[in-house]
Amino acid sequence: MNKLLETIEVNSVNGLYRIYLFNDGNALPKLVMYQVTDGHEAPIKNMYRELKKLNKEFSFKIDFEPTDRIKLNTREFGKESIKHYQSF
Repeated sequence: MNKLLETIEVNSVNGLYRIYLFNDGNALPKLVMYQVTDGHEAPIKNMYRELKKLNKEFSFKIDFEPTDRIKLNTREFGKESIKHYQSF
C-alpha cells in the first residue's frame, strides 16, 4: 500500500504541475506527476522528460546524466528536483 507523503505544486510556463510523493517501501519515494488544467489532473506519461524540461526552465542545473556513473533514475532525479522546488 502506498502512503502519501507530500504533494508539491510547481507553476511553470507550461502550466501547473502537481507531484505526489508516496512511500511504497523503496528507499526513495515514488513520484506521480500530473499537469493540472482547469482543475483537472492529466497524468504525465514521460515523467523523466518533464522533469528535464522543468530542470532547464528553472535553471536548477541538476546533473541528471553524470559522467562518473549511469544517468539518474526517475526517483533520484525527482528527489533532487523536489529539494529545489521546496526551496523556491
